[in-house]
Amino acid sequence: MAFSLFGKKQPPSPLGVKAPARPLQKPVAPAVQEELGSLDFTQPGELPSSSQARIEVQETAQQVPPVIEQAAMLYSIEQTQSACAALAAAVREQDLGSHAPRAWGMLFELYQLLGRQSDFEQLAVEYAGKFETSPPAWAAGEGTGPENAAPAGGKATVALSGVLNAKAQEALKQVFKVAEKSPAVKLELGKVTDVDEQGCALLNNVLWQMKRARKECVLGGADKIAALLARKIVPGRRENEQAWLLLLELYQQLSAQHDFEEAAVNYAVTFEVSPPSWEPVRSKSTVAAEVDTVPEIEEPPVCALEGCITAASDDAFATIRARAEATSDVEVDVSRLRRMDFVAAANLMNLVNALALAQKNVRLVRASHLLAALWEVIGLDRVAGIETRKA
Repeated sequence: MAFSLFGKKQPPSPLGVKAPARPLQKPVAPAVQEELGSLDFTQPGELPSSSQARIEVQETAQQVPPVIEQAAMLYSIEQTQSACAALAAAVREQDLGSHAPRAWGMLFELYQLLGRQSDFEQLAVEYAGKFETSPPAWAAGEGTGPENAAPAGGKATVALSGVLNAKAQEALKQVFKVAEKSPAVKLELGKVTDVDEQGCALLNNVLWQMKRARKECVLGGADKIAALLARKIVPGRRENEQAWLLLLELYQQLSAQHDFEEAAVNYAVTFEVSPPSWEPVRSKSTVAAEVDTVPEIEEPPVCALEGCITAASDDAFATIRARAEATSDVEVDVSRLRRMDFVAAANLMNLVNALALAQKNVRLVRASHLLAALWEVIGLDRVAGIETRKA
């Protein structure tokens, strides 16, 4: 069955509030079009069980601005830098009309994902002047909601990304909240790109507080952070003391006794204090076992999509089907959904169409602007409610 996916729509409302977008008129780009391939939709009332679908594009007089369409498609195939470059020029040089808030929202999210805080903050100044309202705030220790996903496997994990600095204080408070219910917490630092002295002080305080409370705090990506810190300290130069102390703690966690002892001597000479002592650490297998047996953080039951969903994802929308069997109003939390490719989006639309024929209503809530734009490009907003999260 062929669908006209791009009928007349209303313009989107300002940043953080969902309104139907305008339809696609022209293909995004030959390279993107080629990658998307041919899609086959199932018959009405039949829930799709595979990633194959068919979309027939019918042109109309109205369209999503090409730059939004292009950026949404590029991000869906993991071309984040290219999507960012296209939007950065467009928001300043093109008249995007009522679609401007969507484009700005997408660019804010891309800067957050890429850890480009200075560009984000400059954009925030321009946004405030253009829209005469408060801009989104940089989320320290996070990517936009899509990149800072749920704890891996539902375990007690707090993940940070970007620059670890003074603004990470709120994010690091999550460690204590998790520790209230868990004997061990994993603090994942693998996506942290840099650490300044204030960030080191905050992390040192967290580790000290956790030890004082007799809680285990396992640092993921400790080797990467240790390498960053080792380049910031200079023996004999009395500066960056918090970086020295954090480096010593990381060497402890990495069981790198030789590196620890060498750094401890240099620290003692530099700051004219007694050298810290090496403390035997428990085996990694024991610590890993404790983290793996940490109970899941209690959250209210929700129907949710998380992580990255592609055409190859195995039954990615089973949770929606299951909820639809129990209720006619299906609310899907997509706040932890980082990315979805075009074919997966088409399969989602196919499912929502089938549910609509069965008198089921689907709402996708707390979506990123990047995801909302992709769904609007294919016309999913015509058959499902889409609400973007607050800025």
